[in-house]
Amino acid sequence: MARSTDWEKLPMAAGDPAPAWVLPGVAPKFATWSVGGGRPFNCTLETCERWHAGIDLTGAPDGATIVAPEDALVVGIDRGWSEGAKAAFLRTKTGLFLVLGGFKAGSHKEFDIQTAREVRKGEKLGRILGSYGMIHLETYAAEGRVANSVWWKSEPPPDGLQNPTSYVERMVGAKVSLVQTRQRHEALATLGYFAGDVGAAWGPASEAALRAAQTALGVDADGKWGPKTEDAIQRKLADLQGCAGDECSIQPGAGATAVTTGADPLRAASLLGKIVIGAVGLAGVATGVLIWKWKVRDV
Repeated sequence: MARSTDWEKLPMAAGDPAPAWVLPGVAPKFATWSVGGGRPFNCTLETCERWHAGIDLTGAPDGATIVAPEDALVVGIDRGWSEGAKAAFLRTKTGLFLVLGGFKAGSHKEFDIQTAREVRKGEKLGRILGSYGMIHLETYAAEGRVANSVWWKSEPPPDGLQNPTSYVERMVGAKVSLVQTRQRHEALATLGYFAGDVGAAWGPASEAALRAAQTALGVDADGKWGPKTEDAIQRKLADLQGCAGDECSIQPGAGATAVTTGADPLRAASLLGKIVIGAVGLAGVATGVLIWKWKVRDV
């Protein structure tokens, strides 16, 4: 699927270090590749004039409960969305502006949710519209924002738009995907297959390193970073760190890498002092332990 050439420039959304999964009781299903893609649903690159600005949390049945991912102020509720669905706008205490699209009209009234009300993490906000079947999540820097923005194909990303990938993965305790080029270069370098500039664009040297890693890890050496390749690389990285079982505790090293672009600090960790967790747009390295729970995401 085609993606905007600017999607990797989006800083990762920070916010609460452990936001609540917004669809309790619904198995997590989301696509890490959707940000900046030729979407929304039923759109093609030729028929749509905008890029997909968020991540779809799919597989939600009619009437499924929607909860607040973190403590926030409701700045919009029952706002127009699409296909009859409505949206909620939240300004979190951690400095994010969240867009949650997919509500059944009027369902917020069941839980006495209204504009200007403060809600706590995990508090019920409304219910899913079955014909929509998901929550579309967008994350922005909160300064002065009162609504979402369209990411037009002919223009750069809207001011303040952030990548919600790691935010969603923290909701469900999943491992942080290696979605951006720098992350992938760092992973291949840590495994000993890439010796170039990790900040460079993906190129022939990157693909050659990936093919070598795929061959060594027993994955089809097609030079593409698919789910099987990522899982194999993640397992090998965990082995190098001495992880076992379903959880991997990753200790930030003294030489941890971070990239500064003027964005707010995002909680990050380093694997063997090299792997960037969160990728371009981070500003700072956290202390403590980041727990990765290894789960299969159905996307």
